[in-house]
Amino acid sequence: MAVISDKVTKAINDRIFNEEYSARLYKAMGICLNYKGYGGASALFEKYSKEEEVHAGWAYSYLLDLDIRPTVPALTAPPKEFKDLPTIIQMAYAHELKITEQCNSLAKLAVEEGDYMTLELAQRYLKEQVEELNKTCTLLDELDAFGTSPEALRLLDNHMKELAQ
Repeated sequence: MAVISDKVTKAINDRIFNEEYSARLYKAMGICLNYKGYGGASALFEKYSKEEEVHAGWAYSYLLDLDIRPTVPALTAPPKEFKDLPTIIQMAYAHELKITEQCNSLAKLAVEEGDYMTLELAQRYLKEQVEELNKTCTLLDELDAFGTSPEALRLLDNHMKELAQ
């Protein structure tokens, strides 16, 4: 007997796909940054990539705990090339806004279905999104405050290296 509906199961499997895509996106961003000489920013995006894998694990574990086999999604390749560090930071913020919408949709579905166990999982994701939005928004604020001169980007890269530790 299923404890959660097929609709909710599909939404959780979608969460797995999107968290794993986020991990791949941040991995690709980190590789591009490394290639372009931004070692600190690269390390931070590598850290973000690993965090997204952990978030996918939350959904895998949740379904398995309910005796539901999760779907391991096909891998979707993220972009290979990104213009520069400011563009990557802007893209990361926009991506986190999209993920926040998805997590809100999962919470809304859980409430509509009267599925309060899944609502707790959705709230876990939403709490994480507050942190994700803060991280990326803070980087955007630093770009706005200090500019994008080579010197400012070097300082930002150094700061991002500290955040990666």
